[in-house]
Amino acid sequence: MNSTTVLGTTTMTLSQLQTELTAELDAIRAAGRWRELRPAQAPPAVTFVCEGQRWINFSSNDYLGLSTHPRLIAAAQAATAEWGTGATASRLICGTLDLHRSLEEALVAFKVGGHPGYRALLFNSGYHANLSLLTALTDAQDVIFSDALNHASLIDGCRLSRATTVVYRHNDLDDLRAKLTRYGQARRRLIVTEAVFSMDGDVTPLSDVLALAETFGAWVVLDEAHATGVLGPQGRGLAAQLDHTGRPLIVMGTLGKALGSFGAFVVAPDVVIELLINRARPFIFTTALPPAPVAAALEAVRLLMESDALVEGLHRNIKHMATALGFSPDWTTPVFPVVLGAEAATLRAMHGLQAAGFYVVGIRPPTVPPGACRLRLTVTAAHTPAQIADVAAAVRSVMPASSLVRATHS
Repeated sequence: MNSTTVLGTTTMTLSQLQTELTAELDAIRAAGRWRELRPAQAPPAVTFVCEGQRWINFSSNDYLGLSTHPRLIAAAQAATAEWGTGATASRLICGTLDLHRSLEEALVAFKVGGHPGYRALLFNSGYHANLSLLTALTDAQDVIFSDALNHASLIDGCRLSRATTVVYRHNDLDDLRAKLTRYGQARRRLIVTEAVFSMDGDVTPLSDVLALAETFGAWVVLDEAHATGVLGPQGRGLAAQLDHTGRPLIVMGTLGKALGSFGAFVVAPDVVIELLINRARPFIFTTALPPAPVAAALEAVRLLMESDALVEGLHRNIKHMATALGFSPDWTTPVFPVVLGAEAATLRAMHGLQAAGFYVVGIRPPTVPPGACRLRLTVTAAHTPAQIADVAAAVRSVMPASSLVRATHS
């Protein structure tokens, strides 16, 4: 029996549900888009140990190697000993700890030099932060202008906001200008873009985007998830390369990539932070970040403010990787996409690299558009020049030279 009827409504049995879901899973597998969890048996730093195998890891977002830094570990251990393992409630109940405030103050100092009139607010993930920003700041009266290659969290924030969402061509300022002109009557306009695009490794032209925002009375929401700890003086981010205080810019960043911990934050004018505290549902209805990752992130910020050494080491390795793979000598980010197009070709190259001892992941839809599947290599400050040279040679070995030229310049 495949279904039952309750009060005139046909309901699905467990057997029927299992059959339908199995068919959906079979279709995902047939399309070359199957995903599975692969638990590590050691911290996934430069060396990645998984399922009894050991690889050199070129897939991590731990760009500065801070996730295993002794100072971060010690800070997390000390915070756990003092504060316990959890915050016990949401920030608005009893979950706001002195640790949260200390990190928020440090992030204001790090991101905007402690400029008066700015505050920071912590979130449990970049996804939470982006959903919070877009749903708290806009509604059906407003328009969001979203770069075509924005992260899924920004796309979902646009959808949930109920604002009119206008997608502009990737980093195309002429297209953005035309669309801003077309929607001049909206109550509020937000331009939403990543600083460093996580799957392409390129950088938004922030100075020009901000100039457009000021011309058209819009605000810019800048996702610095892959820019914090990577770009700008001391890794302060892309926005820190500009004098942006007092300009219409709201910055989001994460603690779980270059800062080696977990969570996210927004740095913005006071009034924006107050609105998020009072209106952002992912903030209001979520238990606060526990003490350990907050303390670890605070120590990471302190490390970066003390010295440029880690960020300079990362940029030396970025130059090594760019040279080895044939990317532009002006490449500035640790994300190196090798675009192959089809799922099958990408999976073959991925398996070839893993067989050669390098953990590199193939990126497929829905993370990237159909036909844009790629290897996504990331380099960190902890890699050695020899490891970088070896992985570049392995990339060349799993694909024809002509394909590599096309892939790295797509």
